[in-house]
Amino acid sequence: MKLSVLQENLNLALTVVSRFVAAKSQLPLLGHILFSTDSGRLKLSATNLELGINYWLGAKIDLDGSFTVPNHDIAEFISYLSPGRLDLSLVDNLLEIVSSTASSTFSTTPSTDFPLLPLIDSKSAITLDAKILSEVIDQITFAAATDDSRPILTAVLCRFTSDVLFLVATDGFRLSLKQIKLITPITLPEKSESLTLLIPARSLQEVAKLAKTSQQLSLGVSSDSHQLIFVLEDLELVSRLLEGDYPDYNRIIPGSYATKITLNKEDLSQAVKIASVFARQSANVIKLNIKNSLIEISANAPQIGKNSVKLDAKLIGDPLEIAFNYKFITDFLAVCRGSEISLELNDSLTPVRFQDLSDSDFTHIIMPVRIQD
Repeated sequence: MKLSVLQENLNLALTVVSRFVAAKSQLPLLGHILFSTDSGRLKLSATNLELGINYWLGAKIDLDGSFTVPNHDIAEFISYLSPGRLDLSLVDNLLEIVSSTASSTFSTTPSTDFPLLPLIDSKSAITLDAKILSEVIDQITFAAATDDSRPILTAVLCRFTSDVLFLVATDGFRLSLKQIKLITPITLPEKSESLTLLIPARSLQEVAKLAKTSQQLSLGVSSDSHQLIFVLEDLELVSRLLEGDYPDYNRIIPGSYATKITLNKEDLSQAVKIASVFARQSANVIKLNIKNSLIEISANAPQIGKNSVKLDAKLIGDPLEIAFNYKFITDFLAVCRGSEISLELNDSLTPVRFQDLSDSDFTHIIMPVRIQD
């Protein structure tokens, strides 16, 4: 292999690809990055067997080839070099890197044993608006579980119909649901009314980061149906798919309500922040006392004190007192775009629907906590 590449381009590529290298693995090769030439460009690849990436960057290729090199060493070294041209050449498993001021060599290993990442089937690929999908992922994935006690809850359920994508995430205490209209209707598998995928939330969060500057994104299932490939400009992200029975989320979404309150999002956010100072010392619990045209938000921490904030609100239905983990409300408010939100409630122990009134396609459910007398 012999090629030339700009330091600033290679450094950016290594910064991205390094996120997908296995930090600890019984397979030392998973701690490496694969360098290879591909159709006149340099391709960097990495995988931790759950997530993998192919990243292409422009280079002047004089001689094709491939090798793997430990991620940490090469990434740190390249980051210290000055911007400008780098010449890379591989001779007898030694990689020589020459810049305007330095010349260094690295030991490499052959690429033959490096895991191959699957290719997308262009015929079955689904094309989405990358920016919209990135925004939707941010609204959904925070509600997924982050521990592996119930692995299925670390996934986001993505269900495609011919013209709509539904995304659902839940950790058992809260749930986010969003639907988006597809730009172009898709062709579903033969005799199927929908296509359902269980995608790890972490994978989608990485997609959201990488897609923010892209226009379009394509995705498709691998030939063995165990992996999903996301294709963006100059890169591909490969994620494993989870298998199992996802909870029937429709059962916990309230179909009606006895009480509904509407209030200003920023006012609620400020009140919850104030209450959190006390709630953190008391299992994160805040109380909402809903009555007349007011909502009183309070928290009590015997070792610190207590607080109470009253907000104006529009009330439909009966007065009610209810308690929540304040962090769940804060997380919901962080992804709301509108200025007003509503809460639809039935009693102090059943799921509550939180709605961003500027986005009718986004629904969030939070389970209350039992009020201690």
